[in-house]
Amino acid sequence: MTDREEDRLLRWGELLGSDYRVPTIMIGLGILLNAINFFVFSALAPSVVRDIGGLELLPWATTLYVVSSIVSTAAGGLVRSRIGARRALTIAIIGFAAGSAAIGLAPTMPWLLAARVLQGLGSGLLVANSHGLIRDIYPAKSWARLFAAVSGAWGIAALSGPLIGGIFAELEDWRWGFFAMVPVSAVFLALVLRTVVDRAHEDKGGLTPVFRLALIGLAALLVGATGKGAHASEELALTAAALLALVVAVAWERRSTNPIFPRDMFRPSTPLGAGACFFFFISMGTVATGVYGPYFLQLLHGVPPLAAGYTVTIQSLSWTTAAIVLSGLAGTKARIAIAAGPIVTAIGCIGTVLFLPQGPLPLAVLSIAVLGFGIGTAWGHVAKRVFDAAGEADRDRVGSTMPTMQSLGMAFGAAAVGVVGDRVGLSGTPETEVIEAAARWTYLALLPAVALGILGALGNALRTVTDHR
Repeated sequence: MTDREEDRLLRWGELLGSDYRVPTIMIGLGILLNAINFFVFSALAPSVVRDIGGLELLPWATTLYVVSSIVSTAAGGLVRSRIGARRALTIAIIGFAAGSAAIGLAPTMPWLLAARVLQGLGSGLLVANSHGLIRDIYPAKSWARLFAAVSGAWGIAALSGPLIGGIFAELEDWRWGFFAMVPVSAVFLALVLRTVVDRAHEDKGGLTPVFRLALIGLAALLVGATGKGAHASEELALTAAALLALVVAVAWERRSTNPIFPRDMFRPSTPLGAGACFFFFISMGTVATGVYGPYFLQLLHGVPPLAAGYTVTIQSLSWTTAAIVLSGLAGTKARIAIAAGPIVTAIGCIGTVLFLPQGPLPLAVLSIAVLGFGIGTAWGHVAKRVFDAAGEADRDRVGSTMPTMQSLGMAFGAAAVGVVGDRVGLSGTPETEVIEAAARWTYLALLPAVALGILGALGNALRTVTDHR
């Protein structure tokens, strides 16, 4: 890892030029491994159940993966600050590869669940530290462009992940869908060992961060337990308990002298804290498409299953498109993009409320695209200002900010739309009128979260960032 050059906006071609080719490929591969794994598992899940059984436990395979990845993402900055990025990334990729291999070897569903936990722990640590490398390696004016490249990796995964999983399912050998991740992980490890050189890092001990991480993990686990056969009252109780655990963790973190996250992360009056609010609430408010989108498109508009899955990816692809096209904005133009992005997202959400239940289908799909385009308009520029606002003492921890808040927001959002769907009557074989109501209310109920995302973006854009570099 080399020191950053003078602060300037790198051209897209320079990211793959001689100076930055290896780290750019390395970071992209780290994000891609995590993203493709998510989509591949979804595609291979039916094959897994047919082979080893355990259908009743299958939802926990995703829940435990998400919970463990949230915990390790949150811990990513702390681990990096204590042992350095090189060792943190090495541990992350070994954990991910070992978990992937263990899934491929799984004889039973409980074995697979344990392997998913190990894979999730490696994945979260991998994502957090990959984000942290952006600050270490690239000029500050190029950070938004790198976050656009990260969005591009997710777009590639959204398109290729289901296809890759489908190929292994057609070959009737789902295990190799996970074994195949091991050699790719080895390539990533080789790039890390070649590129990343540790700086001096902290050696602070203490167990209190572990307890706060446990509370964050408990919150994620309680949220993930909703929708697992619980009644509406039980789902609300689980969600309330999760929120309480998260609030306690945040309050404890704000007062800690040994923080897990950047010191201003939970202070919305600061640019960094406002940005964290944006990540959490905009992720929470826009999760309905991923949870119910294919179901609504198939049942209400007769879209074939495969086409419905790829139609939903338009939210990710429009996010990626906006992030790439607008990544070169700076100064006032970047602040305008931050302020405008979530407003565009809100317009997309309203369009989805109006057109997804009864059509016309092209306007419903367009609304989903507008929703994603708004996120991409603001996301990378908010992330850059969050990185700018982190002082030198928080440079290791700031890489965990965006992925942690995004994952937590998506978890709470998924729980919320699950409760809403249950309350509307979305179970069994519901009537068309019930599905239409669910399509309307799952988006409408999360509009307040989108509104809070707008406030977070405005706070990030309008407040002055002190340059600590």
